[in-house]
Order: sequence, then C-alpha cells, then structure tokens
Amino acid sequence: MSQQPVYICEEDVKRLLKWEEVYEAVKVALLSAASNESFSQPARSFTVASPQSGLLLSMPCYLGDYQLSLLSGEKSYRTLACKLVTAFSLNPTRNPPIPKILGNIFLFHPDTGALEAILEATDITAWRTACASLVATQCLYFDTRLRHQDVILSIVGCGVQGRIHSIGMCTTFPFTEIRLWNRTESRATQLAHELTELAEQFKNPSIKITVHSCLESCLDGGDVIVIATSSPRAIIERKHLKDDVHINAIGAGEVHHAEIHQNVYDAAKVYVDHWEGAKTELKDLKAEIVGLVGDVLSQKKPTPRRGITIFQSLETTGYGHSDYELRSLEVAIKIARGR
Repeated sequence: MSQQPVYICEEDVKRLLKWEEVYEAVKVALLSAASNESFSQPARSFTVASPQSGLLLSMPCYLGDYQLSLLSGEKSYRTLACKLVTAFSLNPTRNPPIPKILGNIFLFHPDTGALEAILEATDITAWRTACASLVATQCLYFDTRLRHQDVILSIVGCGVQGRIHSIGMCTTFPFTEIRLWNRTESRATQLAHELTELAEQFKNPSIKITVHSCLESCLDGGDVIVIATSSPRAIIERKHLKDDVHINAIGAGEVHHAEIHQNVYDAAKVYVDHWEGAKTELKDLKAEIVGLVGDVLSQKKPTPRRGITIFQSLETTGYGHSDYELRSLEVAIKIARGR
C-alpha cells in the first residue's frame, strides 16, 4: 500500500530555505525554460471568486532531467507538481489579518502520478520570485555593467515582495546603499529597521539604509531598481532613471506592467522568465521582448552592456516552475515522514 501524502507547514519549509540553494534552483529553472525539452508548463489559469474580490490560480508544471550540483552533484531529478494560489485583496483587513496571497504546492510522483506531498508555499513563492530577480540582476547587470564601486539599490514598494527582494539582493550583491520607498512610509521605516538588524549577514555589512518619502529621490541615481507595488497606474517614468540601469518589475498588480510608463519601455530592452506566460499576461505590453533570461544565461542572446534593461517577472503570485526544483522539498518530505 502506498504511503499517505504528507503535509508540510510553512515553518518546516522556512527552516530549509537558503539563498544560495534557492538561487541555484531558480537559475537551473530559467535555463530549463529556455532549453530543456523535458519541460511542460502551460500558462496559469484564473478562476474569479466574486463577489469576494478573490482569485484562484492554477499552475501545473513538469520538468525532467535537471540537476542541482550545489546540493546533489550529478544526480538528476524529475518533478511533477501543481501550485494552487488564492489572492483575496481584503484579507489584510480582516481580524486577525491574513496574507493577501496564499499558496500550496501539490507534489506528485513523476512515474505514477500519486500525490506525495502538500506544501504550504507562501515563503517558497516569495523566495523564488526574489531569486528570479537575483539571477536576472546578475546576468543583465553585474556580469557586464559594473563600472564603479558604489552601487545603489532602489526598492519601490515595501510589502512582502519588496521585503524579500531587499534581503535577497543585499545578501547576494555588495550594494553600498539601499533606498526604500512605500506609499505608506511607516512600512518602509519598519523594513529599514529589519534590514539594519540583518546587515551583518549582507555582502556589505556597512550598507547605507535610507527611507525616502519622495519616490523621485528614491530612484535618483539608482543602479538596480525593484518595483514591487500593486499600483494600477504608471509611477515610474523615464525622467526618474539613469541612462544605465536595471529594473526588476515584479508586477504585483492585476496588470504586470502597469507601474512603468510607456516611455521607459520605449527606451528599454525587456526580458522575461517564461514565454507561455508572457504571451498571455503581457499581450498588451507595447514593447519588444528581447528574450528569456535563460537565453542570456545560455548565451543564446547577447548580454546587454549598457542602457535600460527590464526583467518583467511573471512569478509574483506563484507562477513558474522554479518552486518545484528545490531539493529542499524532498528533504522536507523526509522530515515530515520521520515524525
């Protein structure tokens, strides 16, 4: 008789997450999306749960024959999984408040299709989305365009994604300053306090951390920008930016590209993580998509050496196969079965 599927809570998953390991898993995933024939991921489906202002999103994926050398040498893996995510805008206003976005990963045996595990996926989603931006920032900015010692990181939006991007970016890259802006300034101030406490873990423990009440001052001189707001209108214009800058557009709103003005897209080279999602969710974007981040990683596309680059992430609410490649999930299953 087959074993019953295990349920793995956020706390167990959270203990297993490490930036270096998640970064590698996401990098492998982005490369696989660009080149692996044993890869299948349709565009995510949406179910509207009105009148509660809610959405149910379904994200199935299969990936075969991939490796995570940092964790397991030459061993190959295959993964069959589906993530279900709910997004209910009123959740933070409830008593007690609960997250707007909740997710669970259903992990299946790749040979039999039997359900092996259900994992709470809020933290995995946040980390994976941030690591996609980290990989994009490495290959689209740091690999070729670092021409000076002082590098400024600007964070626009200090919610869940702004927070995890701040921590991941500062843990991975030697920024000299991080600037924080949020529509409600107190949230940016709260994040600044947290980053100050974590600074010893950062690549540059002496990083300068500043809170900005003015969006323009946060962006002025920024080298790498993370846009993680749910703004339904454009708040980032060309006049706010340097001539040589990389933007990670997380697309936390209903329209992924709403936060960035068209005059920025007109001057930028745009990259995405996954073509199927781009065809569906960026169909109204009036900008040429140069290619996948995986295309740059595999050298199918040249690495940009100057100008404005945008990584248009499609992973904010859990889209993407990167989650399922984390070796940590297999470890979590073993932990749960050993209770």
